[in-house]
Amino acid sequence: MEDIELARSLLEEEKWNLVVVKKGQVLFSSRERGIAPFFQAVQSMGKSLHNAAMADRIVGLAVAMLCLHAQIISLYAGIASQGALDMLKGQGVTVSSKSTVPYISNYDGTDLCPFEKLARSCQRPSQLFAALQSLFAEGDQ
Repeated sequence: MEDIELARSLLEEEKWNLVVVKKGQVLFSSRERGIAPFFQAVQSMGKSLHNAAMADRIVGLAVAMLCLHAQIISLYAGIASQGALDMLKGQGVTVSSKSTVPYISNYDGTDLCPFEKLARSCQRPSQLFAALQSLFAEGDQ
């Protein structure tokens, strides 16, 4: 089974929110919601994520930019924003999604997801990564 198929099946069958697979091995998985688990994986695992496959329940611009920063090569999303799909495809990442939406909303559906807003203000994946490092470091204090 290809890495992306393994990641997708674990996401859907085991009810994970995020699964990262490389060379047939699960490198990371989480049932937590939001961007924090993937950010923590990128921060702690670094280059070991290069050329991995990922399945995530919700993928917006921030997750897409983190995928580029981590050099993920294939992605499956339950729900993905059109902007995220376009960005990833434009950088040569193999992507598919169950459904596509114009953008990712916040939890109560009243506005854009705050991480989607943050990603829109960043020019490069490394810039978003640095902004998230600062944001999550503030939350730890």
